[in-house]
Amino acid sequence: MTDVMKRLSAVILSAVLLITMSLPMAAEAATEEELRSSIISVAQGEVGYTGTSSYSKYGEWYGYQGGWCTTFVLWCCNQVGEANNVKINGKAVPSGGNCNSMISWFKNKGRYYEASSGYTPIPGDLVFFDWSGNGSCQHVGFVTSTSKSTVYTVEGNCSGKVKAREYTKNGSKPYNNISAIMGYASPDFSCVANGQATSAKETTTKKQTTTKKETTTKKKTTKKETTTESTTKETSSKKPKTTKKETTTKKKTTKETTTKPTTTETTTTATTQPEPEMLESLEIYASTYELQIGDSVKLEYSAEPSNVPAVVGYFCDEEGIIEIGEEGEIHAIGEGTATVVVCANNDLYKQCDFVVTQAVAQVTSVAKPTEHKVVETTVVTTQKNARSVLTRMGVNVDALARHRQLYIVPISIAGSTAFVCVLIVIMKKIKRK
Repeated sequence: MTDVMKRLSAVILSAVLLITMSLPMAAEAATEEELRSSIISVAQGEVGYTGTSSYSKYGEWYGYQGGWCTTFVLWCCNQVGEANNVKINGKAVPSGGNCNSMISWFKNKGRYYEASSGYTPIPGDLVFFDWSGNGSCQHVGFVTSTSKSTVYTVEGNCSGKVKAREYTKNGSKPYNNISAIMGYASPDFSCVANGQATSAKETTTKKQTTTKKETTTKKKTTKKETTTESTTKETSSKKPKTTKKETTTKKKTTKETTTKPTTTETTTTATTQPEPEMLESLEIYASTYELQIGDSVKLEYSAEPSNVPAVVGYFCDEEGIIEIGEEGEIHAIGEGTATVVVCANNDLYKQCDFVVTQAVAQVTSVAKPTEHKVVETTVVTTQKNARSVLTRMGVNVDALARHRQLYIVPISIAGSTAFVCVLIVIMKKIKRK
């Protein structure tokens, strides 16, 4: 009786442990709607956070400080992913980048919608803005809800803060008017919800295997039945000896035919396509990040492993500061700071800032005052020397200046008379000769 009780207790304990272990797994699984709702909750919980226009705690997490509206979006998604034990960044949303590279990522997956397309966003979608109207995106945030033509959002780096905003047709331009919205991206949360990404593959494999086995069984059964029927007919109409030979031959043929499909199907099921190698790291570098208007520099990159082909794209949100060539040539065209993002295989992202100034114009403006000072110094020095000489001769320079009308006229008459007299004397001497 004691042994029976011990065994029964062991069975009960095992059952309890199995049930207990299964409970956390059921709690971790989240639906697409729950993931979207969680992301909105996390984003709304950050409203009021204050950094600066180029510094935030989200930048600390991402490893880059600069404009941080994109890093805020990525941070919120990562928080929800970790809480639900799923990988959202890199699957449902990009793993990094800026606004324009994000748009490119979603376009490649067919999940980006222009504002003019008539698409109605749902909570958890990303919303992209073009403040300047030049066709380039400068800002991104989350859609929290919509009401008729009004779009409600939560955005990072709104003058250095996380803010909840709304956009209407009559809102002030550009920061509250719906016309500033460039488009929407709808992350595919279903690919990570409830672990469906893994389950889908396993289910597909099982279905294919089951189907093949069933097909093989049916083929075998059909062939055996056909062989039996043929054997019966031939036995009825022909001699026993002939029937045995034919029956033996047909059995061999049936075995061979049955074996071949089975071997082929087994090989097909066992063969798996090797997964393509992925890039593990990406580094970018340039000879200088401080340029003057008209300068050019090459933004180089290196990716590891080196034997994996890398398709690289270059993106910049700020227009009018630099131009980027297809091979990473940076051309400075206007003053300001431009953030450049390099994307490899639509998976790895790195970014850096280029500062463009107009140093040449400043040098030219400094040269003119220097020349002017030299000229002024020379004139002033000459005046001071003449005054000092007259003073040493006993002449009252100030009195002379005040009463110059008393001596200028007599001196002029005397000078003219002397000149006329000298001229008369010269003329007389010429006549005598």
